[in-house]
Amino acid sequence: MNSQLYTAASGLLAEERRLELISNNLANLSTPGYRAQRAFSTVYQKFGADAGEGVRAANAGVALAGTYEVPGPGPMRETGRSLDLALEPDQLLVVRTGAAKRYTRDGALEITSAGALTDAAGHPVAGSDGNPITGLTPGTSVTVDGRLVDGETELGRLLVVRDAKHVLRQEGSNLLTAEGDDASLETVADPSVRPGWLEGSGTNALGELIELIQSQRAFETYQKLVATTMNEVNQKAVNDITG
Repeated sequence: MNSQLYTAASGLLAEERRLELISNNLANLSTPGYRAQRAFSTVYQKFGADAGEGVRAANAGVALAGTYEVPGPGPMRETGRSLDLALEPDQLLVVRTGAAKRYTRDGALEITSAGALTDAAGHPVAGSDGNPITGLTPGTSVTVDGRLVDGETELGRLLVVRDAKHVLRQEGSNLLTAEGDDASLETVADPSVRPGWLEGSGTNALGELIELIQSQRAFETYQKLVATTMNEVNQKAVNDITG
């Protein structure tokens, strides 16, 4: 493949993924505990990077090397609601999706009619023993140390973990999943939460719009490069045929 065309095509694919991330960030402007994602690219050579002396690389391109989560919590908002809570910046709740564990910073909790504790999406929230928390009453509230109480009666304790080794990645629906073994997640023995508060989305609308404009301009540049290169290739083919 023409090296210039390959570079442009790979750049288009990278910018397409970047636009997807920006769109997702904008869609989560109001999602509690959400952290914005960014893409980072790398320039690479597809062939010949490790070849011997005198061997020329076939082509180079732009690849999406991965994504990362923008660090830092979102703004704190007081709600006064007894089942809302804000966690420390590096801490998360554990929820169940079927038999699997997932993690969330969204502290907007609910109690079902059967007395089970769930997140806003209805996933069961795990207690300190790892099992879903049940047996709650309508008067249940959260304490600063992560206990669930009704008056003086303790009904359960939240399981709070810390992602000290950064093994979590976003999965969607405001949930995170562990890459590899989630045993590297540290259980927080004495959690500290803020009842009646929620961490807002870490997405900054103005920042995302700037990212969007930059990505759209880059996408258009790569499109023009593809069109120009194809015209040159076609013209060369015509010249070769007609002599």
